[in-house]
Amino acid sequence: MRGFGASALGPVVTTVIQIISVPVFLHYWGASLYGEWLIVSAVPSYLALTDFGFGSVAANDMTMQVGKQDRDGALQTFQSAWLLTTSISLVFVSLAAFAVGLLPLARWLHLSLLTGAHLPLILFLLVTYVLLGFQGNMISAGFRCDGNFALGTLCSNFTRLAEVLGVIAVITMRGTPVEAAAAMLAIRIFGNLALQALLRRKTPWLHYGVSHASWSVVRRLWTPAIAYMAFPAGNALNYQGMLLAVGAMLGPVPVVVFSALRTLARSSTQLTAVIQSAVWPELSRAHGASDHNMARTLHRYSCQASLWISGGAAIPLALLGSRVLALWTHGKIAMDTPAYLCLLVVAIINSLWSSSSVALLATNEHGRVAVIYLVANCISIPLACLLMPVLNLSGAAVAMMGTELICCWFVVRHSLALLDDSFAPFFASMGNIAPIFSMLLLRPRSAAAQAELE
Repeated sequence: MRGFGASALGPVVTTVIQIISVPVFLHYWGASLYGEWLIVSAVPSYLALTDFGFGSVAANDMTMQVGKQDRDGALQTFQSAWLLTTSISLVFVSLAAFAVGLLPLARWLHLSLLTGAHLPLILFLLVTYVLLGFQGNMISAGFRCDGNFALGTLCSNFTRLAEVLGVIAVITMRGTPVEAAAAMLAIRIFGNLALQALLRRKTPWLHYGVSHASWSVVRRLWTPAIAYMAFPAGNALNYQGMLLAVGAMLGPVPVVVFSALRTLARSSTQLTAVIQSAVWPELSRAHGASDHNMARTLHRYSCQASLWISGGAAIPLALLGSRVLALWTHGKIAMDTPAYLCLLVVAIINSLWSSSSVALLATNEHGRVAVIYLVANCISIPLACLLMPVLNLSGAAVAMMGTELICCWFVVRHSLALLDDSFAPFFASMGNIAPIFSMLLLRPRSAAAQAELE
């Protein structure tokens, strides 16, 4: 429940950032300069993928090692992953320092305001800021592995909020984009140092260095790390690729309609994502400790909660969707009811299999389903192109539904096999809402009762 609460703060922080930052940027910088800032700041963000998923798989491995009381193994994984990600960061910072001074980036990005010597400096600061996120990932892995997931997540969310508030403070004092980028970098450095000090205090046995680093650990984590990259690639196809397909087949206006309908239909998945985030480290720990009963229970509870939340939210979203859409878009987007209803079903199916996939992701056993997810999304694009001339926007929604069904079948089947569970009792348990209420109504136990339970 602490992890759930800390994870739930993430969407709140994101919403606050969006509500506060956009009007401030527009007021002090204007639409043109703000637009160019968004373009420039988007370029370094792609470097966040260059850790090749090592931060996530290292966190899983460390948590499983601690779960089986092997702190030396967790330390070895930590130092090995830290050394690798730090080396990657230094390489890319060096390349960025060389590239931003030589390449005609202003011409390539069609910039008219952020030009001259300012643009290379802004890009270098933002590249360094993004790559320091690798260090943040390793710090988060340290918190997660030793049962401090909630604390680490809470501190990370507050650090993210502090970064944005710092930039807003600079802008309101008539700061330039260079000064805004410098403020982001300075706050991230300070935040990382503060989190490292807190981690050292909470988990003194987990320390930085290279004496325990091992190339064999890197080789062992290499396959799940590369497989992990299939998920962001599949997400890009699912979100951006489908929009491109709709635009190519139906034109730009249907793209806006489809994007709005999908956003509205997926609004219930925000809460299910929080549940998955909170359950993730506990599944890693249970698997590492060979506590299969606990792992099965966590898997079932998270799937139950996600299914009931998304299914329950789908009812009012289906009944009130037209009114909500009209209020949200001021009547500028017309409701496509068949496509919208299909997208609601897509959201429900997605909530089930994405919750089930945590069992595989948390234990670094996601290799096969990652490939299946990527292939299924590759197939959905041409399938949507075949269906849209006949079914209009519903064709794209039906293609997405096919992708979700394929993923649901394979993910749930692999998760149940990993957890030594079976289809019949698992799906029978999905109709039981009682565990969800019991999780929400937990009462503090006496010390004696807690000791007896443990």
